[in-house]
Amino acid sequence: MTEKKRELPKLLGRILCLIGEHDYAVISVTFGFSIGDTVEKVECRRCGHRTARYSKED
Repeated sequence: MTEKKRELPKLLGRILCLIGEHDYAVISVTFGFSIGDTVEKVECRRCGHRTARYSKED
């Protein structure tokens, strides 16, 4: 089943990126030292901004 994703006009998407509302896609996932710890490298699909997210599940 294919779900169509609505795409925003490029200008509106870039404005959202400027105010910090990025459209992140996961690039890679690295598991941490204890169970449930992960580090995800993510990149914005619109502007290319890259960052890392750390999550710890209790």
